[in-house]
Amino acid sequence: MLRAELLKLRRSAVWIIALVLPLLAVTTGTINLANNREMLENGWASFTSQVTLFYGLLFFSLGIGLIAATAWRVEHRGTNWNLLLTTSRRPLALVLAKIAVIMLPVAFMQAVLVAGTLISGTLALQLEGPIPWEFVLVGGLAVLTALPLIAVQSLLSMLVRSFAAPVAVCLLGCVLGIAAVTSHALRPLSFVLPQAINTRALNLGSTTLAGSGGLTPGDVLPLLAAATVLTALAVPLTLAAIRSIKLR
Repeated sequence: MLRAELLKLRRSAVWIIALVLPLLAVTTGTINLANNREMLENGWASFTSQVTLFYGLLFFSLGIGLIAATAWRVEHRGTNWNLLLTTSRRPLALVLAKIAVIMLPVAFMQAVLVAGTLISGTLALQLEGPIPWEFVLVGGLAVLTALPLIAVQSLLSMLVRSFAAPVAVCLLGCVLGIAAVTSHALRPLSFVLPQAINTRALNLGSTTLAGSGGLTPGDVLPLLAAATVLTALAVPLTLAAIRSIKLR
């Protein structure tokens, strides 16, 4: 099952999405720092914070929504969905395979973000000091904390044949996630909304988002725990949805 899903991914547009969005974040962060060097004087800390600000608030989560919708688009064409429902493979194999193939370009997206940031900071901005290992670690951590949104968007893209509708829901979640992260009263929701978890993870150690926390066990472990619980809830929900769907 996983091999078949990987073959579908080879010539998919997900790789374009996974390349363009992080490069856009790196470009805007580079331009912003270059034009505001007097205000942003903390070198790598200022640069990485500028790169991850809008990327963490919007681009990353929206990219997951687009990748999930693209990964399920093939199944909603022709008789692919009927073939999946009548296969002898267990539904759990399909659910996990879809999550895995969505996670792969998400990891690529993070690799592009980290590599692009380090290259731009070194060559274009000529920032002094060692490369921030914390930024690299946050980039990898965000792949793990993205699992709840990957699972939820996979479920939505499975249920809804429209490509745009699940992405629109993801965008709405981004807006709610921004409110949850920036509002003290709504702070508990930042452990429930997958988009808010992404925002918090990507801004660990950031200097631009108040209360973002750092790479300490007290800040990292609750995010990983919340991501694990939400993913564990999304997988059986997807299995139940598959069993209730009829042939098309």
